[in-house]
Amino acid sequence: MQKYVFLILFTLVISCEYFGLKKADKEQLLEKEMQSINWNDVDKYPLFENCDETASKTVQKDCFQTTLINYILNELSYQRIEVRRNLNDTVNVKLLISNEGKVSILEIQKSAVINQQIPQLDEYIKVAIENLPVIYPALKRDIPVATKFNLPIILKVY
Repeated sequence: MQKYVFLILFTLVISCEYFGLKKADKEQLLEKEMQSINWNDVDKYPLFENCDETASKTVQKDCFQTTLINYILNELSYQRIEVRRNLNDTVNVKLLISNEGKVSILEIQKSAVINQQIPQLDEYIKVAIENLPVIYPALKRDIPVATKFNLPIILKVY
């Protein structure tokens, strides 16, 4: 009889340890999975209506960037910009596209020469960004996420 009681107690102790190890294994697997995710990259880039959501990531990125640049350059072309001397410079616009597809300007970096010759450029860029068509946010594991972009605008005036 004592052998049976000992056997039952021994089985209970081992089974409790067995279930405790399973829980730790799940936590370790989750931790390992979280470390394997590249949080600096997305599965799908933000998209405009004209971009193909089933295309490869590279094609999506190219479509998004091309559409964004063309739209902003088109909006800037409506502005009457006058300069006193030749310009060949780059303006860097840092954008944030929220997980809801809303675009906001984080920063506009430009040289003192551009700031002096085209002081209203920031306002022109803000208006162009505010008037962008609908953007679908980037996806990471099918969850909408915010993304940051650097948009270089090259100004050449001769």
